[in-house]
Amino acid sequence: MEKSKRRKKVSLLSQQKAGSRRLSVGILLIGGIALLAAAIALVLVVVSGNQQSTAEGAVYTGIPPDWQNRNVLGNPEAPVTVQAWEDFRCPACAAFNQTVKPGLVENYIASGEAKLEFRHFPLQQHEPGASLAAQASECAADQGQFWPYHDRVFQETQRGPSAFIAEELIKYAVELELDEDSFSFCLLNQTHLNSVSESLQDARVAGLGGTPTVLVDGIPVTNPLDYDSVAAAIDDRLAAGQ
Repeated sequence: MEKSKRRKKVSLLSQQKAGSRRLSVGILLIGGIALLAAAIALVLVVVSGNQQSTAEGAVYTGIPPDWQNRNVLGNPEAPVTVQAWEDFRCPACAAFNQTVKPGLVENYIASGEAKLEFRHFPLQQHEPGASLAAQASECAADQGQFWPYHDRVFQETQRGPSAFIAEELIKYAVELELDEDSFSFCLLNQTHLNSVSESLQDARVAGLGGTPTVLVDGIPVTNPLDYDSVAAAIDDRLAAGQ
């Protein structure tokens, strides 16, 4: 009789321990699922934040919105005008935008001392991509995003002709969160063909020989790929205006 009671007691303790183990496993599973859900949520927040940062990074910080007027960047009343005649497929133009323009924006445009005017100069040897990219940038300008789009296209210059077909140019617009339908309609219907052609004709009439051609108040800069040369030309004009 005593042995039977002990067996029952042992059996009861075993059942209690098994139940406790199942409860512990259940808690661990629930905890693990909760941690996994939290990790997924964190990843989604980070990804969303990165996407937002990318979109926000496309905007020129420190430059007021009313200083970003289509292809002109800077104070409309700035005493000095820098004109950059460029071709989106021109490697030297891409170099200008990577090595010279950032310093101009930081040191002269943000302060209101100079404004930068982009002028289309698509070269024949770079057609049809050069003119198509020029038109695409004007389609981006219709949505107030000329300069972010301008910078995005110049990131692809080294890829050559394949980076300048309509599908790719539309893709860059989508990356910058432009309205795809409006942009595609504008580009595929060549809405800005005439304005690009007129800019090219202006370059020919002015006798410009290649890209990039940089003019500071109409005076050519001998070495436009050298920041110090462009900055010195601006400083000379600022001094002359005092």
